[in-house]
Amino acid sequence: MSKAKQSFYLIVLSQGISLIGGEVLYFAISLYVLDLTGSAEIFAAMVAISFLPRILFTPLGGAIADRFSKKMILVISDSANTVLVFVLAAMLFSGSESVILLGATVTLMTLITTFYHPTVTASLPAVLTPDELVKANGLVQGIKAVSRLLGPIMAGFLFGAVGVINVVVICAVFFLFSAIINIFIKIPYVAQKMAGGMLATIATDIKEGFVYITRQNPVLFKIAIIFTLFALFYQAMLSVAFPYMIRITFAMSEEAFGFANAAIGVAVLSGSLLSGKIKKYLELKHLPYYLAAIGVVTTPIALSLMLPGGIFPPLLMIASFVLIMFIFTLINILVMAFTQIHVPAQMLGKTIAIILSIANLLAPVGLFALGWLLENMGDVQYVLYFGIGLFMVVLGVVVKRRLKVDS
Repeated sequence: MSKAKQSFYLIVLSQGISLIGGEVLYFAISLYVLDLTGSAEIFAAMVAISFLPRILFTPLGGAIADRFSKKMILVISDSANTVLVFVLAAMLFSGSESVILLGATVTLMTLITTFYHPTVTASLPAVLTPDELVKANGLVQGIKAVSRLLGPIMAGFLFGAVGVINVVVICAVFFLFSAIINIFIKIPYVAQKMAGGMLATIATDIKEGFVYITRQNPVLFKIAIIFTLFALFYQAMLSVAFPYMIRITFAMSEEAFGFANAAIGVAVLSGSLLSGKIKKYLELKHLPYYLAAIGVVTTPIALSLMLPGGIFPPLLMIASFVLIMFIFTLINILVMAFTQIHVPAQMLGKTIAIILSIANLLAPVGLFALGWLLENMGDVQYVLYFGIGLFMVVLGVVVKRRLKVDS
């Protein structure tokens, strides 16, 4: 096996360990906050605030990924998470329990991911050929899926078995192992000159990224806008509505909460594994059909709230979210592969970061709004999900007419 391939698999392994630690921690905190407050508004506010770093700092993370050693960024990111989570464990052990403390931790970890994730994405073309990128992105998405599968199950079991403090310590150990693995990764790096100092250079890089997607490759800007509209509704649904419906609306147990979220991981894993088999259907021209399909499979969420009690309504709701994530996984692989192939290597990190930043621009609005609606709509919440599903179908039709790309 070549050194480049070895580095790719080390990146995947390290990312997997780091993601599992993050998923376990996030879902343990989610359980804790929902049990502590029982409020969709408070939970949504915490998640919305944690999204702000994605909007404000992701372009900076992308510019740094293009400019500095990717290996060092990965090492520093996981090391910072290790220290942060150990500090959280110490504060919880001392009796400092509050939603503000937990929210601050999630927000700081999100800040770290704004540097980590663009670096991982920008590292792949540095160690792989263009023909390998679709399969590689499928594997990366598969690792994310495994973390989504194992993380919630582990969180649900550990939360009830050993308590939140021990869960936090275990997550810190995961980040530590990931940081150690990153030390052995070999990613080609050529130092670039910085005219006018580091800050001026990074500011110029970010500006170049915006110019690139708006003028030189405007289809990427259109993709960013599409993702923004998707995130406005579905980020809130996945981050707030899904756990709230499981834990509060349908009053499911910690274990059921874990398995329901693990089902989302199965969906992502299935999409990732399937992507290598259906490469010809993962071209940008197919994006409108996937968007419309997400709208169609959203409607069972509304139906689950209209049906009488029993086991079927929550299962229907979970199945709907599983299908949404399966389709979105295919969209994500499609867009990432398109971007990696069509964007120059020296522009890739900042370009992907700017797309992600734009995509998350309205997510906090959706999170705050959905939190309020869940608290105040009462028995007519099903209208909300019917409306969101219809919006996605219409968006698919509009994108079909406006996004003229062959591949």
